[in-house]
Amino acid sequence: MKLKQFMNLILVISILSLILMPVSDAWTWKTHSDIVDVVYYGLPVDVQQKLDLNAMHDGSNDPDEKFHDFTYHSYPKSYDKAKMWLDQGKASYDKGDYSNASYDYGVASHYISDTFSAPHAVSGENYADHSKYENHAKKLNPIATSVNGDLNTIMQDGKNQGAVSWNSWLQTHDDSIIQNDLNKGASASLSAIKDSINSTSSNTPKESFIDYIIRMLKNLF
Repeated sequence: MKLKQFMNLILVISILSLILMPVSDAWTWKTHSDIVDVVYYGLPVDVQQKLDLNAMHDGSNDPDEKFHDFTYHSYPKSYDKAKMWLDQGKASYDKGDYSNASYDYGVASHYISDTFSAPHAVSGENYADHSKYENHAKKLNPIATSVNGDLNTIMQDGKNQGAVSWNSWLQTHDDSIIQNDLNKGASASLSAIKDSINSTSSNTPKESFIDYIIRMLKNLF
């Protein structure tokens, strides 16, 4: 194969890779950090004094920034990841390892809150619309309130309601719809982390080989 043909082939493959790259990120990194802020300051003062807000920020962005996770951002897969990181956070917290607990809870908040981003409740959405939705979210401030119920049910409801939100937003482009989704994600994250810390016992999760590698890579940065 001639050099010119080879270079053209590489160009075509690169373009196809960009076109076919899955749209996985829901909220932007800024939004995830904003969610962690309201979660942290929504926790009791004695818990705030133990947790590290900077480590929570790091964890909240890493599924996109470091893990390059294109799979686990929608329910039910997002619940599996959230549960795993919540359990790891609880295990670290109970041992007094508050740095790792902070990081783990930050990662958990990412998977929980992404479930409430409306584009993640549907499939085949237009990328431009997806991007516009999340860019509008960057200008909004999440508000967290108490949520009753188990996390699995809360996230399942978020998935079901998200499809309705997405269709409504496409028709109106009303930012109050995004604000409502954002508040639900922040509220679910706060309730889940608070419940995890307050639970009477920790069940150390079984890590898959991939999750073990991710944790090791995290420690290198």
